[in-house]
Amino acid sequence: MPSRQLQAYLSDPKLKHQWQKIKSIPFPIRISGYDITNECNLRCEGCFFFEGELSSHYNAAKTLDEYRIFFAIEKKRGITYPHFAGAEPALVQDRLRVAAEHWQHGLIYSNGTVKLGDELPFKIHISVWGGEEVDKRLRGGKVLDRAVRNYRGDKRAVFIYTVNPHNICDIPVVVQKMADNGLSISFNHYSASRQYKNKIRAGAATDGVKSTFRLSDHHFNLLFTPDTLAAAQDTITHVREDYPNTVIFSEAYNRFVHRPGSLFELDPQTGRATNCAILSLPYHRQYHTDFSHSDDECCIANVDCSQCRHYVSIYTLLMSKVKNSTQDLTSFQEWLDVYYTWCRLHFVDWSTSTTFNNAET
Repeated sequence: MPSRQLQAYLSDPKLKHQWQKIKSIPFPIRISGYDITNECNLRCEGCFFFEGELSSHYNAAKTLDEYRIFFAIEKKRGITYPHFAGAEPALVQDRLRVAAEHWQHGLIYSNGTVKLGDELPFKIHISVWGGEEVDKRLRGGKVLDRAVRNYRGDKRAVFIYTVNPHNICDIPVVVQKMADNGLSISFNHYSASRQYKNKIRAGAATDGVKSTFRLSDHHFNLLFTPDTLAAAQDTITHVREDYPNTVIFSEAYNRFVHRPGSLFELDPQTGRATNCAILSLPYHRQYHTDFSHSDDECCIANVDCSQCRHYVSIYTLLMSKVKNSTQDLTSFQEWLDVYYTWCRLHFVDWSTSTTFNNAET
């Protein structure tokens, strides 16, 4: 960006603060993903981890010493911000403690039912699937209240509400619960796996009470329509306005993620996203539990690219559009808002410090 143009944009004190704080991050953000267990204590409807061949079927029998060597190699490869997932990483906290020997920054994806140890330095994103009854129906157990008890007062935690067509009406109630308990919340959007989408199209029979395809059919499923996307956008807009100290979400992101149709450009032969920023990053890998990976995989195992609205891939896509942000002031404001929101979601103490270095070392 031409320096004269940037200086003109940064004459706005808010934009200047956001820009300078992002620039104060003392390392390049290089993300890679690690599935560290195949075990989970829940079976969420349509779970992409258990719905396909690219995640849950790999050997997970690795020792802590093997993890120690593996993580050391990844740190040397230049990874600065690891993502730890699985199934449920909180079930294998010894592996996370080994990771903490190598990184002070990173992210753990968890369902919140098992408390992660206070010694772990990483940000924690806790998945939410609706209010009490919807949560129980879609996840096979009452999860939300337990997660709130576990993480009340924990500055590492952000609750991530996975929006789908059947839990939109629960959003205000859940946001109110977060506000009442001093917790923060943001939003993800259900993104169907190829397997889930194919089962819906084929009218496949459900698989049983403990499966990840026990409820869905042509009439009841988790696929968005233009109408449900519009309803979700409107609802999130209102809770952002009503709970500004609780909801962490970008309005520019809100508009983009609720556009109907595919959010990515798709290869007509393969259906694969051709402009997915994650797939194009040279350092990103999505590792399975046996430490294998494929350059053809993004961070969301088995996902159908035409259905993808997952917050990891959408934030990465929007943050990669830095050249577009130079077009005009509005574009710069929106790009900066998305990037700053990402930082709020991914760094502990980001919102309470002047610069990154004051917040964390």
